[in-house]
Amino acid sequence: MKKLFFILISAALIIAGCAQKTEPLTGEPGGKLVIGTTEFPEELSPLSPSVFSSNDILDLLYMHLHRIDPETGKMKPELASSWEFSEDLSSITYYLRTDVKWWDGEPVTAEDVLYTYERMTDPDFGYSDIARIRFIKKAELIGTHAIRFTFDRVYADLLTDSDIMPVPKHVYEKLKADFGKKPIGNGPYKVKEFNAGSSLIMVANEGYYRGKPPLDEIDLINFTNPDSMIAAFSQGSLDLILDIAPTAAKSLSANKNVTVDSRPGNSYTYVGWNLNNEDLKDKDVRKAISMAINRSKILNDIFAGMGTLSLGPLPPTSWGYSEDIAPVEYNPAKAKEILRQKGYGDKNKNGYLEKNNQEFTLNIITNIENPDRVAILGNIVNDLKSLGIKVNARDLDAAAFIQSLVSRNFDGFVMGWSVGEKIDPTAYWYSEPARGKFNFISYKNRTADSLIDEGVTMLNRKKAKETWGQFQKIVYEDQPYTFLIVPNRISASYLRVKGAGEGIQLASVYSYWIPEAERRVAVAYVPPKKPEVVTPAVPEKAEKLPEIKPKTVLAPEKLLEAAAKKETTAVAVTTPPVAPPVIPPKASVITRPIPKKQTSPKYPESARALGATGRVVVRVIVGIDGKVKNVIILSSFGNPACEEAALAAAKKWEFEPATKDGVPFEQNTAIPFDFKP
Repeated sequence: MKKLFFILISAALIIAGCAQKTEPLTGEPGGKLVIGTTEFPEELSPLSPSVFSSNDILDLLYMHLHRIDPETGKMKPELASSWEFSEDLSSITYYLRTDVKWWDGEPVTAEDVLYTYERMTDPDFGYSDIARIRFIKKAELIGTHAIRFTFDRVYADLLTDSDIMPVPKHVYEKLKADFGKKPIGNGPYKVKEFNAGSSLIMVANEGYYRGKPPLDEIDLINFTNPDSMIAAFSQGSLDLILDIAPTAAKSLSANKNVTVDSRPGNSYTYVGWNLNNEDLKDKDVRKAISMAINRSKILNDIFAGMGTLSLGPLPPTSWGYSEDIAPVEYNPAKAKEILRQKGYGDKNKNGYLEKNNQEFTLNIITNIENPDRVAILGNIVNDLKSLGIKVNARDLDAAAFIQSLVSRNFDGFVMGWSVGEKIDPTAYWYSEPARGKFNFISYKNRTADSLIDEGVTMLNRKKAKETWGQFQKIVYEDQPYTFLIVPNRISASYLRVKGAGEGIQLASVYSYWIPEAERRVAVAYVPPKKPEVVTPAVPEKAEKLPEIKPKTVLAPEKLLEAAAKKETTAVAVTTPPVAPPVIPPKASVITRPIPKKQTSPKYPESARALGATGRVVVRVIVGIDGKVKNVIILSSFGNPACEEAALAAAKKWEFEPATKDGVPFEQNTAIPFDFKP
């Protein structure tokens, strides 16, 4: 926290998001794209995002303030043409584009953004992702097209958390709860026909600020039976299908006219162990169990090899993921030796191990709605039987499964968690029950707790990545879970669909196109009828879970992750109160470093050729001799040549050193460099 404090008191800077030229959409205009999916929202509103289905469809209908560029991984302006931070980094001011309109022709203004934020934070409204914006202290209009968000702390995800996808105030005030069924947006496509839970027909928005999208129409059809979706695609009735099973993908890959897009997902599947079980309290015993489970066989047999072995609580797609972790080896013989050394043996020769006259038995559960997890549990039963551990396996419906987790009525359970762009594992791994709300395994590691506290509040992502790497390593070494598989997200399309060079993503289909010669005149497919609503009973002890009626049986982790998003206190990072001393200490007199020699960077020719302009802020450590000891990029507009020039210039600065009660001491300070021709 001291480092963060010094950054705050010494950073005299303004960080501006570099305005970029509007990139027109390209591709042969005309035609229709028909998409099949098994995840379909009941509403089309940013204020009512789906808990159980993908929300990528919203990206076709509404604009973010900014979004992450899939090619560079950096924030890219969208509705906001630029943004700037305050000098102490505690607030962000967004400047909106003035040429964006809602589908009804009304201009999009900062008042729409403010109105959307106020609905999100209204306790009576019940916004489902309130935890994301819990650190925003206030929002205020600065002008017709400018809005400022002020935070109660400074951390790395300020931009991510303030990325509001606004709704039109003038429309929402009239429709209120009906808005999600009759939406008005500002994105590349407009809603022509919406049948909740069944189908959606979208037409190109000719008034989109980047120009009319290539495709005239996009149809999205919901399938409750994945096999029916695969059959419709195989018959040519669909152009593109999303989130398909590995076995289906393997079959489709034999079709030379089909492209299968298989890429690492953002979730991991695991076996969670109840650490209150006497046998499972020992880390070495848990490691032996993990060594006896053939995870590669699970990957190849159940996931058709489409995925990777999990190496802890962060998947490889996470920016905080560390590759510097040695996987637990599959070695049943060594696992048996570890258990033998721990005092386990088969005294009665019945094939099962014993210790203290107790047979080594584990009750492991999973949810019956997920066939992959049921199959995984079957593999685990066989693997642990070979090790000498008896497994009582139970397949429970979602409600009973959650009840068993909440009441800790299990020795192990097979489930999965997902990790988004923002990393905050507090609710799942923190030792304190009030904060580790879904730490069902009773895992306690104070070092891991401190790394979580540090990681979620760090301003520098490079340093935060190191912190999350340490967290991942510590948890993996403890093996409170047997980390199994990170399944791939798999989609498929016919070769006639162009523009998916970065992979198939629903949020990006507004840029896809189909050559005229390859378009079909009609699609011989009738959308399925709206499926029957099935709502499992919510366990009494899980009464705080979101009261949502999904169209299909729930995935338990979706319920739990939804609860975490609605919880504003369980995952909040707080600083423990410190009792004041009896005699208050005398305040120290501190002076900041004062520049006495300054060097300006040269504007790189490569940046000049690109027309790149913006600000690079360098943080330096000023030593007691006034010389610069260390330099890092604190913020940038993304041009590597300008970043190198800024670092080189900062190293040449000299200062009158900072002092504390007259004695020189090291202190951080920030130097902003503006780059322009």
